[in-house]
Amino acid sequence: MRRIPQLDGLRGIAILMVFAAHALHVPMLWMGVDLFFVLSGYLITGILLHLREQRELEGYWGPFYLRRARRILPPYIGFLIFAAVVFAPTWRHIWYWYAFFAANFPLALGKVPVQAMAPLWSLAVEEQFYLIWPLIVLRCENDRLRRIALSVVVLAPVLRAAATPLFSSHFPIYSLTPFRADTLAFGAFIAVAENEDRGWVGSMRQASFWGSLASGTLLLALSFGHSFRTGANSVLFNTAGYSLSVMMFGGAVIYALGIREGVVHYLLTLAPLRYLGRISYTFYLYHVAALIIVARYLDSSTMRAVVGFAVTGAIAALSWYGIESPILKRRSRVIATPGRAVAA
Repeated sequence: MRRIPQLDGLRGIAILMVFAAHALHVPMLWMGVDLFFVLSGYLITGILLHLREQRELEGYWGPFYLRRARRILPPYIGFLIFAAVVFAPTWRHIWYWYAFFAANFPLALGKVPVQAMAPLWSLAVEEQFYLIWPLIVLRCENDRLRRIALSVVVLAPVLRAAATPLFSSHFPIYSLTPFRADTLAFGAFIAVAENEDRGWVGSMRQASFWGSLASGTLLLALSFGHSFRTGANSVLFNTAGYSLSVMMFGGAVIYALGIREGVVHYLLTLAPLRYLGRISYTFYLYHVAALIIVARYLDSSTMRAVVGFAVTGAIAALSWYGIESPILKRRSRVIATPGRAVAA
């Protein structure tokens, strides 16, 4: 399936941000996960809209969930086997969280068995969202879908603000799906708007650029305040912080979709960045585990980051060429939205 090169570049940026957050403890770069969420909402909703239009010929539920299983399960199962062998967690009381894509719950409860498994929370958020969203896409016309998606974007920060006093730590707000659904919903909104009007992305390109830049600038300015952190579990951050991240990355996705030339297009389509974006899923699964293992042998944080990046990249490349790519190439059907190829 043809891929959108700019989006692979954005994926590459997202995984670099997340890796830097964990390897070098750079503040705020964990928000690369939010960029993954926006991209996922856009790409998966595009696939769902196409399947809705073609369901009499192709079906809807079967092709969608079969495609998800082929993309998600092989690396996921491989990582769980790896974690079981290398870190030996006690599975008896935790297996159901990881068997049913509920890994965000142990993170919210402070019960992650081994730190190497912490990144699985974001995958759980996505899979939980996609238990409900496909039904909404199937039952609703585009105009109503746009209103629903925007309602989620607006209501999620209200929910976060109301729930903040209920939790003593930031992890429930950070990791539970109702509080993070605005990222996926914003991506979904972009896909629906584009599906209705192929010229929408182009018409919004400049506005999205300035909106993304303004959101990022405000986010950076506020980040100098000590209470403007996830760990502070403040109402200010839990409302404005996460929502500014959504606006910044949502605008970035619209802008990236609308450009065909120029410096930004050139940078996003650089081969190394696109390749990193292509293998980013498995890279994300293994990167914390690799850093933990490397830390046993290296004292320098810089060396741990360099070696950890190389080890994780090697694992992800082997998984891509040996497992993921062959499985994806065996798909009997290619799913692409009219006028634009998509790949999730």
